[in-house]
Amino acid sequence: MQAVDFTVLSAVSASLETDWIPARLEQVRQDEYHTVQLLLRNFSGQRWLLASCHIQAARIHLGNPSKGRSQRLPFGAALYQYLGGKFLIACEQPAWERVLCLRFAHRPEVPPEFTLYVEAMGKYSNIVLTDAKGEILALAHSVSSAQSRVRPVQLGEIYAPPPPLSGPMPSLSETLESWRERLSLVPGNFASTLLKNYRGVSKVLTSQMLREAKLPDTQTTDALHDTDWQRLHQLWCDWLQSLEKRLFVPAWSNKGYTVLGWDQRQGVVELHSLLDSYYSRELGSAVFTQRRQRLQQVLRTALTKASKRLGELERMAVGAEKAEIYKHQADLLMANLALGTPGLKSVTLLDFETEQPITLPLDPAKDMVGNAQSLYKKHRKAKRANQSLAPLLAQARQEVAYLEQVTSTVELLEAVDDLEALSGVEAELGDEGYLKRIEKAPPETTTIPFHQFVLPSHNVVLVGRNNRQNDRLTFEVSSPEDLWFHAQEIPGSHVILRKGAGQTADPAEIQWAANIAAYFSRSRASAYVPVIYTERRLVRKLKGGKPGLVTFKEETVIWGNPHSLPERKGN
Repeated sequence: MQAVDFTVLSAVSASLETDWIPARLEQVRQDEYHTVQLLLRNFSGQRWLLASCHIQAARIHLGNPSKGRSQRLPFGAALYQYLGGKFLIACEQPAWERVLCLRFAHRPEVPPEFTLYVEAMGKYSNIVLTDAKGEILALAHSVSSAQSRVRPVQLGEIYAPPPPLSGPMPSLSETLESWRERLSLVPGNFASTLLKNYRGVSKVLTSQMLREAKLPDTQTTDALHDTDWQRLHQLWCDWLQSLEKRLFVPAWSNKGYTVLGWDQRQGVVELHSLLDSYYSRELGSAVFTQRRQRLQQVLRTALTKASKRLGELERMAVGAEKAEIYKHQADLLMANLALGTPGLKSVTLLDFETEQPITLPLDPAKDMVGNAQSLYKKHRKAKRANQSLAPLLAQARQEVAYLEQVTSTVELLEAVDDLEALSGVEAELGDEGYLKRIEKAPPETTTIPFHQFVLPSHNVVLVGRNNRQNDRLTFEVSSPEDLWFHAQEIPGSHVILRKGAGQTADPAEIQWAANIAAYFSRSRASAYVPVIYTERRLVRKLKGGKPGLVTFKEETVIWGNPHSLPERKGN
């Protein structure tokens, strides 16, 4: 993930100074421990200013408000206590530092009373609020003297800026010869050498500079030609002029984004939209991957446990199935009492069903009647066990089928766009007792759009994205005359082919819908997948069953091709 550096902070500072000084702070939100959002209002409107000390994505920029209800964490509450209703009157950046200083006062024309320091410094990132004397009033996280002897940061202490940087300050007055001589003194990697020799330089800056100069990241100083040095020095001067004139060119780059127009792959975009989009996407992707892996581990554990229980019940059921054998053997003994004498360990009798001889073991301590009674007793016991095992077996099989279905659902959620659907799975597993609930209020899965496909006939196919959506799609959204599709005996999504009243689906539409059902199944990688379909009115929710489990009748089987799909709409 691309880190915010001195250059990006300079661009943000310039933008805030131009458009948002002064501005009144109306609200403070804090939904995560490392991030706060400040609602600013001025004559041009209102915007949320996000400040984060996330270890991988420390940043500050304007953006969209986070979804859901704020948790009102202590730091956010303290910020509002001190800054609510105050005016942002200045945005300053110490020379060559990755720090922005936001100054607040009760009126725009008076000296600042509070300063909010946003420090974007990797694992040392922090957000600190001080009063006019520099005393720390609130901070995102404390740093004790045991954690850092160089710079402890704690409530009630006087704020100390980060340790001063070493190395010379970049200057437009430095000539190409001087710049080249400094960087060539010790041959080595150009990017690393530039990083070590000047303040304000970052890995992102050096990497973008080399790509803009059409040079590799591995470029060494001793292999540069005169023309390369000239091109690199020109880019160096362009950078310094951008900082001096506070003119920036924000754009998407080949490896992230740029505020200098270097290595851009698309046109210029608005700075804050660029930063908000990039970090929302990157952090969302990281969160999605982490939560998906967690769910997969939970499901593996639950499925292993459920499968083991099912196996045990099936082994017990095998024993219970011997009930009729015990009764048949007892009947044989009772029908042949005259052939038995006390002390026998076995007896061979003619089976009156197969008319073949059969040898039965006997208890020599009992006569034929006693042995028959023992077998009748075993019959009654096995029969009772069979009756009690039947519902347990059905329940265990349903649980395994459900967990396999959820596992398939999670496997099919592949990108950050599926984060809301993944949250729905988490909430579902929490309700079903497989996952400890963390959120007080689960996200409403009804707000998540279904996957939609538009057929050449302009009819629409809808696909559920998790089990709750499957239930909602099948039993609330679809009509009785619609067609319902699902991969045959394979975990997958519910698929609905919408039909107008009185319409009949043609074979081409049915084939498209079958292809979609095949794609949204665990057998997505197969060349062809068996798919069943029937009218939606013939599908019933399994009585007492878990989400997504149904029964159906009058189904037809068709082969679906998961690699041939119609146009996808929206998501």
